[in-house]
Amino acid sequence: MKLPHRQSGLTVLEILISVAVGALLLLSLSGAMGRVLDSQTESIGRAELLRDGHFAMDRMLSAVRESKHLLLPLADNPATGWREHVRVQTVPASTPESGSLLATAVLAVTLPANVDLDADGWADANNDRDYLDTNGNSSRDPDEAERIDEDLPHDNTQDAAPGILGIDDDGDGLVDVSTGPNPERDNDEDGLIAEDSLGGGDADGDGAVDEDIHQDMNKDVAPGVAGVDDDLDGNIDEGLIRDDDEDGVSNEDWFDPLVFRLQAGELIERQPVPYDVNGDSVVNGLDFIESVIAENVTRFRVKRVPAPPGGSVTVDIVLESTNPAGAQIRLHSIARVGGFQ
Repeated sequence: MKLPHRQSGLTVLEILISVAVGALLLLSLSGAMGRVLDSQTESIGRAELLRDGHFAMDRMLSAVRESKHLLLPLADNPATGWREHVRVQTVPASTPESGSLLATAVLAVTLPANVDLDADGWADANNDRDYLDTNGNSSRDPDEAERIDEDLPHDNTQDAAPGILGIDDDGDGLVDVSTGPNPERDNDEDGLIAEDSLGGGDADGDGAVDEDIHQDMNKDVAPGVAGVDDDLDGNIDEGLIRDDDEDGVSNEDWFDPLVFRLQAGELIERQPVPYDVNGDSVVNGLDFIESVIAENVTRFRVKRVPAPPGGSVTVDIVLESTNPAGAQIRLHSIARVGGFQ
């Protein structure tokens, strides 16, 4: 007798079990893929933060090493309740130290001599385009150095503001504020005017030197250095006492501040330029351009480290960033002022 034919296949229960197992496998795979994508996104975000952070840090370190003069941070002033030599700013804002109204960070140096944006063969920091004529032939030879920052006005940065325009120089939380007369002459925002002399030590007892220089830069009541033929023209102490290089012109070569500051999570570089930016038909400390060199910055710390005997001042910089996805970086470097000089 022939047995009846039975069809083989999956029962409904088996199908349901298979579907459930497949769904679990897909769910597990999806979770793993999601974690991989999240990790990849975080890695990309961190790489972008590192790229921007290293670029910004390199800009600041090069500026410090190639400059002759650190403008900010100032040295500590014993008369205040906060530290001037360490400037820390965070996003969101951190609580200021005692006596200060707002915690801000800034790095400022004088413009290095290797910057020549207009490619005219003169350093942009050489505002009067002069040099020391050592051989007396009235023509500039390659071995004759340019003279930079050698004839400062009372307003050392020539920007018509106390200290550096738009900057809280002394860390008190106030910007461009001076309580004394002629506030543009108060170069360290301490309420006193031009009370320091170049190389004269800490005349005002505020812990800093050469931060508020008189227009007679060494305060010797003579053009240039008293008793010295500063410009090698055969004459001694000719001209006005505020003519610090004895060239017949006064106050024509000011400090050009190269500034790095934090604003709303953006690290901004302020670059002085040798051409008229603001349309007033003159070139001075009001002419500069600003550009963002790093975004998502959450902490910027700049520390002025005093010079050891016979050494140079150094700058200690910390830069921290966090992007919206939560990736974080921290960079820390130290540079010596004038290290490339």
